[in-house]
Amino acid sequence: MLDVRPQPALHDTVTALTQRLFHEARLLDDERFEEWLELLCEDVSYHMALKSRRFRADRSAPIAVGAGNVFNDNLARLKLRIDRLRSGFVWAEDPPNFVRRVVSNVEVLDADEPNEAVVHSVVVIHRNRIDGQTRLLTAGRTDRWRKGGESWLLAAREIALDHSVLPDSNVNVFF
Repeated sequence: MLDVRPQPALHDTVTALTQRLFHEARLLDDERFEEWLELLCEDVSYHMALKSRRFRADRSAPIAVGAGNVFNDNLARLKLRIDRLRSGFVWAEDPPNFVRRVVSNVEVLDADEPNEAVVHSVVVIHRNRIDGQTRLLTAGRTDRWRKGGESWLLAAREIALDHSVLPDSNVNVFF
């Protein structure tokens, strides 16, 4: 029987993409959003669907894919979100929250397209608000990174939040 699972990427690719994820997290933690946008492909897809939680014995029809999204962004929409954060009109982010991202469990696989890789990772986002409230968000991510010249650019990100209900009144952070 043939093994048709994607194969792990070469060591140099794994190292480069793991470092890229760490760099991306630091840019976002430091609110260096314009530099973060430079890591994205022009045709980037950035998506987080709503999750449902069901009993294992539940045999009802699954909820349709795309039935609800926390966000489903392209590059223009991501730029709008950044402009909104910079506007001063997002009361939950003024003054800015303290945010720290931890990226782990990185697995890099060769993609079906040349010069692309699929990257699975886990992100933990710690957010501390001015009122002293602390929020902890965790999610699994599946990315598609594309080699553009000498650097890797994010082409797509699917975020699977590890919460069936959003644990905060707003989600103004990037995963």
